[in-house]
Amino acid sequence: MMPLPDDDLLTALRAARPVPDAQPAAASDEAAAMLARILRASREPAPRPNRRRFLLAGLSATAGLAAATAIAVAVTSSGPPATRPTVSSVRTAVLDAFDRYAGDIVYSTRTIHLPNGPATTQRAWTYPAFPLPGQQVRFRLFQFGGGGPEDDTESIYIQDASSGLTQSTTQGPKSAEIIDVEYATKTWSRQRSSSVLLAGDLSPSLIRDQIASGSFTVVGPVRLDGRPAIEVTWSLSAGPMTRKTTLWVDAGTYLPLRSVSTMRAGPRHAPLESETTTFEILPATPANVALLAPPIPPGFTRTATSPHF
Repeated sequence: MMPLPDDDLLTALRAARPVPDAQPAAASDEAAAMLARILRASREPAPRPNRRRFLLAGLSATAGLAAATAIAVAVTSSGPPATRPTVSSVRTAVLDAFDRYAGDIVYSTRTIHLPNGPATTQRAWTYPAFPLPGQQVRFRLFQFGGGGPEDDTESIYIQDASSGLTQSTTQGPKSAEIIDVEYATKTWSRQRSSSVLLAGDLSPSLIRDQIASGSFTVVGPVRLDGRPAIEVTWSLSAGPMTRKTTLWVDAGTYLPLRSVSTMRAGPRHAPLESETTTFEILPATPANVALLAPPIPPGFTRTATSPHF
């Protein structure tokens, strides 16, 4: 391995482990990825807990495709012309970053826009971010619409070996413990169900699988809401539907910041739906793990079953 010059090494170290007021870009993405592996190797291995997908088990991965109408995102040029990272270097750096934070919690917020009608907002907590087969996964989905909360659900299941990008209708967890809070009826329930709520696009697990496949295009360095980022894109098709996704990752940590997905259908590429999702990594502290359990509001009545599971 060729040694890096002192200045390049210092810059890469700061990029791999940024600190306040120190956000230099790495001399190369390969250097940042290499140093990330070195730094990760010096840490104790973190436990890897869960994962999930906003999809009921039994549905194919392509059945979850959806999106369309453009959403305004404050993206600007990164300033003076910068070297565009390669697909290989971005793939390595992103996968290294995801490995470092595999045992943490992913908090995501998604806003869904349809051509007609009000927007829907979903908040989700996934723990662990990238579970291994056999690990327990906890996923909470809190959905809002019409100006207020609609339902708040936690799904607890055991991760299986199926891949998010290739999962068939016969794969996926076969059962889950479901805690479901229904705001419309002011009821809540806790039961075992064969309908398993999975995290899907609300977890970066599918993003990791897409990046690992190498099937994406690097647009280049940009600033997302003033923050240095790397922009990448990819498209997926299922019959007449095409879904294009744009992802921004932090230029220093290579963790996901935001994604925008657009679904179109038919020869005219008519918009069906658009989704904007923001991501935040939370350490798995007791206080943050407690966020995975939906609170039961005062006065809500317990029922034997849920209308949705």
